[in-house]
Amino acid sequence: MSKISSNYQLLIAKLDEFIRKYYVNRLIKGALYSVGLILLAILALTLLESQFYFPTNVRAAFFFGFLTLSAFVLINWMIIPMMQYFKLGKVISHQQAASIIGTHFSNVEDKLLNILQLKHQASQVSDASLIEASIDQKIEDIKPVPFSGAIDLRNNKKYVKYAAIPLLRFLVLLFGAPQLLTTIANRIIDYKTHYDPAAPFHFQLVTDNLEAVQHEDLTVEVKIEGSA
Repeated sequence: MSKISSNYQLLIAKLDEFIRKYYVNRLIKGALYSVGLILLAILALTLLESQFYFPTNVRAAFFFGFLTLSAFVLINWMIIPMMQYFKLGKVISHQQAASIIGTHFSNVEDKLLNILQLKHQASQVSDASLIEASIDQKIEDIKPVPFSGAIDLRNNKKYVKYAAIPLLRFLVLLFGAPQLLTTIANRIIDYKTHYDPAAPFHFQLVTDNLEAVQHEDLTVEVKIEGSA
């Protein structure tokens, strides 16, 4: 393999490395958004249904709406970037990657795009020695530039709050009132069944002795606790 060809293959390998990191970055951001949005939807549905006891058609809308939302965010924000990482489906081109890199390394974009254009031209002419020499010179100029450094995965720290706040509130509800969470979830899943709110009061028996003589009246004293 000639030096020129070796340099170009190294350049393409660096661009491919950048593209993989680009999708890792999208996957991390998408995972944080997905966790936050899905948990926020669960919390909202729990709060609303616990207060209003919606009819069956509304709970059906909640149920299928939640499934649709979850499927949408998981597919678009997690599954697709994961597939693109493995080059499954449509991924950004080397030219698009060069443009993104150029936003971080301003002196690189034009040279990168020019190299890719020259390589395309070289494949269409019989004697491309001069073009190849120009390509090699330009590659040498930008070889020290770390393309993958254009993406800093640590920048995703600012998105952690979007997942952490709903997650914290969900955990408080999960450990503080797990029965409420499961009850509401069962009501929404079982959307075809009508549910009535529990009575705001209950009866407490006051009379201790419940023995009575046959055919005689027995007075039973009870008291109501709660709000009638």
